[in-house]
Amino acid sequence: MMNAYKNVMKQIHASEEFKRKMQEEMMKYEKRSFMKKVRISVGSLVACAVIAVLAMVNINHDTPIDLTERIVADHSAPAASALVNIEGTITEVGEDGLSFTLDNGMEVVVTDKTKIGIDGPTAPPKEEQLFEPTFRVGNLIGGYTEDTSSNPVQAAAIYTNWNFEHPIR
Repeated sequence: MMNAYKNVMKQIHASEEFKRKMQEEMMKYEKRSFMKKVRISVGSLVACAVIAVLAMVNINHDTPIDLTERIVADHSAPAASALVNIEGTITEVGEDGLSFTLDNGMEVVVTDKTKIGIDGPTAPPKEEQLFEPTFRVGNLIGGYTEDTSSNPVQAAAIYTNWNFEHPIR
């Protein structure tokens, strides 16, 4: 672009001062234009890098968690009734797949310490328990927490996780 400008300026009869100022302005314009292109290129590169990192993170978390593998039916344990203070139907499941909100408004978090399924001498085998491999909207939940006043509550045990209308298994 600068060469075209110089050719045009040779044909125009103007003062040297005017030509010099115009040439300086053109150089500033070209520098701004170049810097703008550099900023756009760098911004695009950063955006691509962020998208790539997010894609890699999501690829690693696409495998669903199978909670039924954590069920252990210990038939040698003493028989007892289970205390249930977490009960309702799931209306929303968190992105982690281990936290959910019930229809009564209770927010529940399941951790690695949460006991899954029913145990004891009267417990049915793992395959027969009403427990789906993942938490999903519409599932009926029965469980226990030691502190019902916290929000969200940390589940000490989840005995039932089942959708009677559309069971997975």
